[in-house]
Amino acid sequence: MKRTATRFGALLALAATMAFPVSTRAAGPPVGFATPTYVDTSLSGGEPVILNSGSKGTLVYTSHQGTTHLYRNGIVSSPLSFAQFLLADCNQVYVWYSTNGGSTWQRVTAFDGTCTSTKTTGFSDPDLTQDSGGLVYDTGINLANDSVFASADGGKTWPTGTPDCHDGDRPWLAGGPANQVFMATDTVENVLSHQVFQGTVDSAGLVVCSATGVSDTDGSTYTGDGKLSYDRHNGNLVEPAIFFDANGSLNGVGVSVARAYGQPFTPRRAATTTMFAHWPALAIDASDNYYLVWDTDDRTPGTTGGCGGGLSPAPNSIKMAVSSDHGLSWRTFTVSRPGTARVLWPWVVAGDRGKVSVVWYQLDGLEDPDCQPANTFVYEAQIFGASGSTPSMTIVNAAGRSIHYGTICQGGTSCVATGQDRRLGDLFTNAIDQRGCVVIATADTMLTDPVTGGPLPTARPLFIHQNAGPTLIGNGQCT
Repeated sequence: MKRTATRFGALLALAATMAFPVSTRAAGPPVGFATPTYVDTSLSGGEPVILNSGSKGTLVYTSHQGTTHLYRNGIVSSPLSFAQFLLADCNQVYVWYSTNGGSTWQRVTAFDGTCTSTKTTGFSDPDLTQDSGGLVYDTGINLANDSVFASADGGKTWPTGTPDCHDGDRPWLAGGPANQVFMATDTVENVLSHQVFQGTVDSAGLVVCSATGVSDTDGSTYTGDGKLSYDRHNGNLVEPAIFFDANGSLNGVGVSVARAYGQPFTPRRAATTTMFAHWPALAIDASDNYYLVWDTDDRTPGTTGGCGGGLSPAPNSIKMAVSSDHGLSWRTFTVSRPGTARVLWPWVVAGDRGKVSVVWYQLDGLEDPDCQPANTFVYEAQIFGASGSTPSMTIVNAAGRSIHYGTICQGGTSCVATGQDRRLGDLFTNAIDQRGCVVIATADTMLTDPVTGGPLPTARPLFIHQNAGPTLIGNGQCT
């Protein structure tokens, strides 16, 4: 089944920096997405990441194993499902691969309860990347170490790796030159301690990581925070960054750039803003244009309708900042501002020059998701000409249905202890497949216990693919 896009009129531009208008897409085949399908109906699917392995011919999908995403109500209502979760626990993130564009998925043996690998330890915080030689990398943490492991066959087997590249929280990976990977992590949890480490694959199949990292924070005014990127045209390491005022409150987003590994990072602010999500997201297109996206956290002054009696949620926005000079200057605009619904957790990918896809969650009202239940939908915007002065945009409800009903706990690992619902995790992602079309990986909580009808203790991994509209690479169509 195909869902076609809703065409939007000219959107309001943001004037925080040099803003520019956005128009509707010129007439042509509408963007559409196929009916979502489950990658797996038994294993957990929070915080999923998806990657196109290119010449290896596969899509690779990875997700959080679920330990710190457990939902107390689901444990009570689905004891058999919880028992199955415990039996499948190998202290590993989950991995699947597809050789047919996502029509069917295969579990990777070492990640499905067989507990055969010693290099892939870590049940949470997966991330995928690929180096220029074709190795695909993933990571996992267990609150004490960040493992890094690699596959040479497009995600089917993972014999290469290290159980401990470095200890830290929320690692992000970027594939570099052949047999090299970079890992960014917060070395001390809840402290501005962000560092980037280099890993090299040796002849014995081990990932050997540098003993010391390169700091990307000054400890007070900014820190690197979000998915790390390696620019293969010039060797730059680039990651999203967040900025703080004198009181330690977040007041801006941008990027931080190092000319090469070992060189210092330089922070570059893109916009002064609020932000609701845990981090902004960054993509770099084929012509080295940077695209940074984030969600604002608008609130109504003088109200108490938010969580814990805080300010009531107001209509907020998905924003994008664009830089054509490696972050030195930026142009900004609004991707989405529904007016009657909260939007959150954007992610971005880029293809050819100026061709960008942004995904985000959109609620069905102005709820404060940490404590107020709502339906959650997956939206996608395709922006063409994004690197120029007059980009055009098409927006579609990509899933066509709610992927979650309830609250969305933003409190990290404490959500399990408080009994709040953190099954979605902290992020979801999109990518560009072998056709040049958009694919989306999201957690989904709409399956229920077949016996009791109650909620499951963890989410399930969901896959959505574009089946109509133009490609982001080349001039084809996604039919």
